[in-house]
Amino acid sequence: MATESQPSQPVTTEAAIKALTGAAQDAVDSDDYITYSTLLDIYLEDPERYSESDRVKILQALEDILRKNETLLSYVAWDLPVLLLPYLASDDPFDQVAAAKHPTPRKSTLRLFNLIAEKGNAKELFLKAIEALSTLTVDFSPDATPEKNLDSEKLFVLKFYALFEVIISVTRRITTQYPSRFLTASSTALLSFFSSHVDELSDQSLPVLLRRLYLFSRDYVPPPSKSPVDSEEEALQRRMLQSYVTHMVEIMLRNRSVDWSRRYFAAIKPGLEVIPVKERERPVTFEGAVSASITEMLERFMQLTLSYDIEPVEFQATILQEPPELEPENEDEIDPSFPAAPTSNESIPYSAEGCLLLLAEHLISEPSMKINFTFPEIIQITKRFVLREEGGTPGAAVCDAIGFFGWRFLRQVTREQIEAVSTEDFNGYLQVLTSLSATSPHPPVRYLFHTLVVHLLSRAEPERAYGYIIDTLQFCPFENVRGAFVLVLKEFLYVPSNTEKPTSDDKVVYDEAKREQVEELIQTCVSDIENSPGLLLDEKFPTLLAWVNNFLPIIGGSKSLLEDILPRLKKLIEQDKAAAKKDSDVDETDERTVRAGILSSGLELLTSGELGISDKLSALAVSDSEKTPVPTGTTTPTGGK
Repeated sequence: MATESQPSQPVTTEAAIKALTGAAQDAVDSDDYITYSTLLDIYLEDPERYSESDRVKILQALEDILRKNETLLSYVAWDLPVLLLPYLASDDPFDQVAAAKHPTPRKSTLRLFNLIAEKGNAKELFLKAIEALSTLTVDFSPDATPEKNLDSEKLFVLKFYALFEVIISVTRRITTQYPSRFLTASSTALLSFFSSHVDELSDQSLPVLLRRLYLFSRDYVPPPSKSPVDSEEEALQRRMLQSYVTHMVEIMLRNRSVDWSRRYFAAIKPGLEVIPVKERERPVTFEGAVSASITEMLERFMQLTLSYDIEPVEFQATILQEPPELEPENEDEIDPSFPAAPTSNESIPYSAEGCLLLLAEHLISEPSMKINFTFPEIIQITKRFVLREEGGTPGAAVCDAIGFFGWRFLRQVTREQIEAVSTEDFNGYLQVLTSLSATSPHPPVRYLFHTLVVHLLSRAEPERAYGYIIDTLQFCPFENVRGAFVLVLKEFLYVPSNTEKPTSDDKVVYDEAKREQVEELIQTCVSDIENSPGLLLDEKFPTLLAWVNNFLPIIGGSKSLLEDILPRLKKLIEQDKAAAKKDSDVDETDERTVRAGILSSGLELLTSGELGISDKLSALAVSDSEKTPVPTGTTTPTGGK
């Protein structure tokens, strides 16, 4: 057979068909399939050199050649997946690929994929299809219209579909005594592929991809074998499919959520009346909330775990302990060109994160399910999935699940159960929840976590709760949290009259030591804003407003505090008004005016004496000589930094 070199002149369709047809029988007669593969590379590598109609002619001719020469097909099929993928890019509409009555490049290409999957060398095609899978990309363009980019997604999904069908088809034709090896290779490749692209695809394209990945596990058929496969091999395959499902759910919901915590919160707080008024018209939702089709796929994966006999208690056990590391071992009698499969169920880990998410879905779907976690276990789970040893930020679904687990299992927590937890663990858990309440971009989600923190503080021993609140006001890096915790502190303090015996089981007696501690925080807040270039535009302003407009009018302040801060605040307002006159930004000027007005209202309340709250406190300014003494046996907490 003569060796063909790449033509220097433009290749015509007729010349390409003639060359491929004439060389086919020569390749079989001379047993020279490498040369024919070279011809395929020459004539098929660039679809752009042919018109749409010419592509159809070449693809149809190639299909005819390979159907007539199955020996040739079995030897060269391995080279075709990568060459054929570009031919799926065509002008014919995606929704007419199957329905088109006339030949199209896409339809002709898919027929060739079906042919090589049916007749090609199964083992070689398996490897080549998996290799090609890792090369797929979504060709988005920043200058393209949304419709064009959606077409790019559809093309990407179609290419995946073609390779996926090859992998599934050839797997069922491979004869092996070790089917777990092929399942390891294919499931690992699919998970890696999905993980690389899940965040790129829209909710229109992602469900199409997910359905195929779901069918991979649901419809799995092991490769045939010459003799019965032993029970250990069967057990390994089952475990791999179970593991695959848990990892698939983890990846699917990495940056998405199905609102478990919101749904549970809505059930225990009918009408969501606890949501701030200005937020009630908005649904309580997590960033990345998914479409109904993704929720449906989660339900299908959950049902699949039941068909694989994975009980929810197994998910519970997995998230409470570190999963084993995957340590595959090579066996000499197995072809080393394939990745080695695990040799025991213990070496095939579930995804702990996937188990967390699947368990949340189980518990939401079946509220009466007999699954329970202790308070220490909830703390353990939260630290594991939020404070990750490997670093990184927890995804939306993990945060959602953590909020759901917190409300679901700690709603009825008792003071005794909280007291059984060390201060370090209790405060550490609250700090995680507080951080989540501070960092979500959605106010309803922040409110959901914040109310969980307040709920736990209300169930704790008052002095312990006070210690955490003060610690947060002193050291929390999130200023939006400090403002909210000023209001929390107000609700936890008990201010007895001079003649009243200071007794309260649910609140902290506001004694002299605590008053000094709190008033130092107020002084610091005022000083920070005085020294800020932005004055009332400083990020600490909401915290100052909480002290002046909410805390002091109800709890009161010492005479020395009020005599010190009131003139300073009035001066601060005047300084800010002067700054507003020099400000060229209209929006900033308006904001300064609004803030000055609100703060002035607070100052008027403090100086008018018209409180009418908390028994009117005989006088707002408690003189230094009248400060409540520290009750006998009470120690001043230092907080739980």
